[in-house]
Amino acid sequence: KTSNSLLTENLIGTFVDSMCPPDKVGRRVPSKNIDSFPLNEILGLFIGNKHSNSGALAKRVLEGYVWLSCQQISESNSHHSHEPKGPELLLMAAPSLVILCESLGWNEYESVLVEATEKLCLYGNTDNAFALVEKIAPTASSSGDTCERSRIYARMASIACEKILASCQKSTTLDTYKKLVKTIGNYCPSFAPRFTASAKLLDVNSILYPLVIDNAFRAAANDTMKESLSLLTNYCAEVLNSRVLNDFGDVTIWSIPNAHLSQNSAYSSFLRNPCKQIYDWQVRKSDHESFLQDLRQLISMGEVKAESYQPGGGRDYNFKITKLKPHRVPIANIGNFSCRCSIVSSYLCSRLYHQANTISANCLLQQHKATLSKYHDDEKRKLSVVEEFLSPEQRSKLGSRKRSANPYSASAGTTNPSGAISASAGVSNPISSSFASAGPTFSAISSGTQGQLNSQQAAKKQKTSPEVVDLLDDDDDVCIAEVLGPEQVRARRRKDAEGKGEIIEIS
Repeated sequence: KTSNSLLTENLIGTFVDSMCPPDKVGRRVPSKNIDSFPLNEILGLFIGNKHSNSGALAKRVLEGYVWLSCQQISESNSHHSHEPKGPELLLMAAPSLVILCESLGWNEYESVLVEATEKLCLYGNTDNAFALVEKIAPTASSSGDTCERSRIYARMASIACEKILASCQKSTTLDTYKKLVKTIGNYCPSFAPRFTASAKLLDVNSILYPLVIDNAFRAAANDTMKESLSLLTNYCAEVLNSRVLNDFGDVTIWSIPNAHLSQNSAYSSFLRNPCKQIYDWQVRKSDHESFLQDLRQLISMGEVKAESYQPGGGRDYNFKITKLKPHRVPIANIGNFSCRCSIVSSYLCSRLYHQANTISANCLLQQHKATLSKYHDDEKRKLSVVEEFLSPEQRSKLGSRKRSANPYSASAGTTNPSGAISASAGVSNPISSSFASAGPTFSAISSGTQGQLNSQQAAKKQKTSPEVVDLLDDDDDVCIAEVLGPEQVRARRRKDAEGKGEIIEIS
């Protein structure tokens, strides 16, 4: 037994000398990845070992491993190289490491523990560094020199906290920030102001909001960190309140501010429609020249591109208008815009029922409004929850800001400095853009009724409350909730007119 014990000690000594030479000059980078290095098993060899040199040998193993984990390793049998990750295996070997430190003395391992924390912060993820610190934390059942253990833990924690607060890594998890609050409160209170300032840079939805509304977590925090959490709760409420009022970001629309420079009714509605970028329809070749002449100013301004072509080399001609300049507008102002994607005229409703439903489903404004509604409701819900954690003074100040704020303060008909256009530019004329494929049919109907439309518009200006609405009137802002056939439309109009005692003629 004595010879076996001596042999084991000699083998361990030789291994340690190879892994971590005493002079540290002869260290060699291995030719194989060390992810499978049996660190925990090797440390286990020193647990309960009565040899007087066991503590020093175990420390040298740790020092050698920390050094190896920070080297770039190129495998000899391939061209693949492994970037250093830092001493991540210490996380799995932590139980053995703690036993060694308690039995052989924490002071013996202070330098290597501090170095391992620094290297994990440098090469690895700060979550791993903080996880190692957590495994070294003193517990109620800790044995040995708890004072020295607490001191070393505080030193390691300061390194990890410094790194986390300095970098605010996106990969750092909510759980790590909760541990950070506990650690700073108990061992590093001087970091509290920096924690508050750093946490304000975090993503509100994924980190800050769930952090400040955790009631049990708040109750367990000490007085120092409760003050930090109170400040962060107030900040979170301010951010959410700002979002609820107007700060939802920008979206893209296709309105043209100078659409009034075009006078042709065949596509004027398209030019004002914020949802549509391209209008391509079949129309007789003789009309193309007048279209180009009408659009010349918008073309020269770079607002649109116009093309006359024969699709597929056929006999028919198409005319295509493409808007070239998308505009960014605050999504909070999207409710001030309108389009005609959902309008269906009575004389086309039967033939274009399916097309109208497709157009409505693809309406850009409706998509933006749906996004705004979902976002707005979610932010309001979160704000309501956060308000429950505010102090009376904080709640009062937030209420004052709510009352004084105006969520839709943009002036109509203007362009702001950022280049985003206002809502008035997005109001469109009816029907044309929604039924591009109707092409010549729609143009013929429009031109044939132009005199009638002009007389109707003049009569409308003299009325204070028009009683009969003409669906062909370009000035009427009509949205039809249901699609009716021609006979149904005539029957409804006749019934309405008879109920009012009017005499009308429906052809």
